[in-house]
Amino acid sequence: TKQKSEEDDNADSVSSSEKASKAEAAAPTSSNETKKKDFDRDGKLSDLRAMRVRELREECAKRNIRWAHFVEKEDLIQALIVAIENSADFSVSGAMEPGKVTELTGEQLEQELSQPSEAPLLLDIFATWCGPCQMMAPQLEAAASELGDRVRVGKIDSDKHAAMAQKLKAKGLPTVLVLNGSEELNRIEGALMKDQILQFVEPYI
Repeated sequence: TKQKSEEDDNADSVSSSEKASKAEAAAPTSSNETKKKDFDRDGKLSDLRAMRVRELREECAKRNIRWAHFVEKEDLIQALIVAIENSADFSVSGAMEPGKVTELTGEQLEQELSQPSEAPLLLDIFATWCGPCQMMAPQLEAAASELGDRVRVGKIDSDKHAAMAQKLKAKGLPTVLVLNGSEELNRIEGALMKDQILQFVEPYI
């Protein structure tokens, strides 16, 4: 009887161990781990190497990367791939960075809206000729700096990307939206100050 009890205990121990191993194997990976696995570094490097030096410099400037001291084209490429890979944890398109306002293309915005994220998207639809839009620009930058990695902050030019502005039903400028995936959470028209922007997005963080 004693021997049978010991065998049962051993069996229970093995069973528990097997269950733990299976549970670990079945445990879902974090969103950051998934994004890192999904990031196609080789593919992105190939895309960057296909670009001209002038285009690489323009891309560096968009990401606030100081490129003047780079001598070789590969220096530009390596600086960009590091920035893009770091952004991949935060931004679906890889173009957006925490604490900064990113001017998006229509394609990049489509990517940002393609799936839900822990960080909602605060989007400013603007035009360069719009006075209130220009007045709000520094306020949006200040708000982005304070929001950090809690919110993706972007803007899109309604003249350059008219189809996207029409798709988002922007009637007045600026139009500010809070979006998560393809879902619109809120919108407001007119220029906002920093504190108003923060109050506007706070319920969705």
